[in-house]
Amino acid sequence: MNMSSAKVNILKKNKVIPLYLLMLVGHVAHVFEEVWGRFWILNKIGLGLYLIINWILFCIPAVLFYFVLNNKRWAYKLSIVYVGFMGLQGIGHNIATIITGRYFDGFAGGYTGIGLLIMSLPMIYFLWKGMPNE
Repeated sequence: MNMSSAKVNILKKNKVIPLYLLMLVGHVAHVFEEVWGRFWILNKIGLGLYLIINWILFCIPAVLFYFVLNNKRWAYKLSIVYVGFMGLQGIGHNIATIITGRYFDGFAGGYTGIGLLIMSLPMIYFLWKGMPNE
């Protein structure tokens, strides 16, 4: 790898890293908002199981982030899937809230959902552009 390609790779990562960290923070905030607003599924499975499931769902992208930092192409691809899912989840909470008119005991998660959607668009772009060729 020559010096100029190393610089380009670092610049690409400099855009992915802060966005990825923001998405992970947004993910946690989203779960907190769902708990605070009593997202409808909490009534079905209970808080404990809900938090365990969400902890597992948080650990997956955290591990992916480690492999993105180590330039693994497969991690970039799976991260794009994760980010796309979070963006869809963000818009889904808002659409469901508008359709049903229920936030509390309904589809809580819309406030952070807006942030997830906004973050997901540039993040998908920079993950795609920064994906290693190997």
